Amino acid sequence: MKTHHRIPLAILAAAALLGSSCVSFREQQLREFDRAALAGMVYDGEQKPCAGAEILVDGSGGPRTDLNGRFVIGDLARGGHVVRVVRDGYEPLETRIEFLDRSQVLYLRVASHAQLVREAEEALARHEMGEADALLVRAEAVDPEDPVGRFLRALYLTRAGDDAGAVQLLDRILASGLREPAVYLSLADIYEYRMGDRERAAGYLRDYLALVNSPDVRARLEGLKP
Repeated sequence: MKTHHRIPLAILAAAALLGSSCVSFREQQLREFDRAALAGMVYDGEQKPCAGAEILVDGSGGPRTDLNGRFVIGDLARGGHVVRVVRDGYEPLETRIEFLDRSQVLYLRVASHAQLVREAEEALARHEMGEADALLVRAEAVDPEDPVGRFLRALYLTRAGDDAGAVQLLDRILASGLREPAVYLSLADIYEYRMGDRERAAGYLRDYLALVNSPDVRARLEGLKP
């Protein structure tokens, strides 16, 4: 016959207490420190890692992210800090953190200029003018000379009734040396349908046809002849 040995309850309780004490001690070690390293990752709006971003802590330069968007801030004091992420082509990000645990990992999301422009275009397609304007303002802060951003701003101004402002922006795109068919067609639309200047519209349609062979646009040009 087998003999079953029961473990006294006092021993089980002591073991549980010891395990709890070990956990508490580990937590204490993680949370009680003066300075430690803080690891983190920077990613964009598509959840892709953002490589080459500079991490500034409390206004001082810090590490740059690696190819996987990861970084380590070494010897960081426990407590509150202001962290700023800067990278060309991206909207700067500034946030306040509380570094209170050695096991913390800092995840930071930044928006690229391309992402802001794409979202602005989608907002315009949905006729959400307020959202489109806000996104364009953010994109323009990152790259005010970007022709795509200027074109979308011109489209926004046209829909807002500011034809003169739209023409000015479209002319600036052409003055930069970029011969984009959509710009010529947009100018033709404004002059023909909104300003009633058929002669100027015909000129831009001819510029468009020099780049794109479109029977529809050619027929439209024929219709503008006196």
